[in-house]
Amino acid sequence: MRDRSREFVEKSILWMSLVALLYCAEATGADVTFMRFVKTGDREGHVDTAIQTYRHPAGVEVALVGAVHIGDKAYYDVLNERFKIYDSVLYEMIKDKEVDPAEISGSGHPVSQMQLGMKNMLGLDFQLEGIDYSVKNFVHADLDPATFHRLQGEKGENFFTLALQSFFQEKQMMASGQLSGLNGLGLLVALASSDREHTLKWMFAQQLNELEAMMAGIDQGMDGKGSVILRGRNDKAFQVLSGEIQSGKKRLAVFYGAGHMPDMDRRLNEMGFRRVREEWLVAWDLMRKG
Repeated sequence: MRDRSREFVEKSILWMSLVALLYCAEATGADVTFMRFVKTGDREGHVDTAIQTYRHPAGVEVALVGAVHIGDKAYYDVLNERFKIYDSVLYEMIKDKEVDPAEISGSGHPVSQMQLGMKNMLGLDFQLEGIDYSVKNFVHADLDPATFHRLQGEKGENFFTLALQSFFQEKQMMASGQLSGLNGLGLLVALASSDREHTLKWMFAQQLNELEAMMAGIDQGMDGKGSVILRGRNDKAFQVLSGEIQSGKKRLAVFYGAGHMPDMDRRLNEMGFRRVREEWLVAWDLMRKG
């Protein structure tokens, strides 16, 4: 019993660390993807995120800009330049409207702290420090903390229940051969490596696609009607998107974690949008230095 408990804690920490990168991923049957890992050589490659652009017959364009929450500085520099072309950029962040996003980066929130820890461990930059949220076209499109916690309470959802779901979902997928699985020994070996940052990034990069598949069952939520952490927040984002479109905006972007995007793709298609362009950005460059 003690071994099972220790295994659950170990696996939960590892998987929830990856969840912190995407802030909850979901796999659907969608043809379009928003994250990929490309191997280019022996322990070399890159992790990419997509900008998928959709057009409505009424002349409105919406770009779904998938993101990881820690990445290369160059990745966030490219995004900052790209965001200048949009009338509005709808961004995710569970916060009250009056809170400056810069204040969140140093907060004690568990997910924020986990992301900061991953940033330091992998030698990457933190999204809240790399993205300029002060620009005029940025529009907050996420839940406030009180609403988020209320909705989670109504569904019986919290960090522990998500970790528990991920643990059992992982077990099922490993049993069917769909998932190779992370392990504590592999993490310890990576931490002890003379090239720790590269080894850790390589290990985690290969798991990101598997994580997206593993989280498919988790987003059903405790009641089978969808989780607050993903679909509940997407509901809010699309309420804001509809308001921006009604106000006359013609060129918009939705900047959310890549894991939110398959559900957003489905919603846009239901609204009559059709995908017209695809672009990939390198989020993690896994080429060896020197």
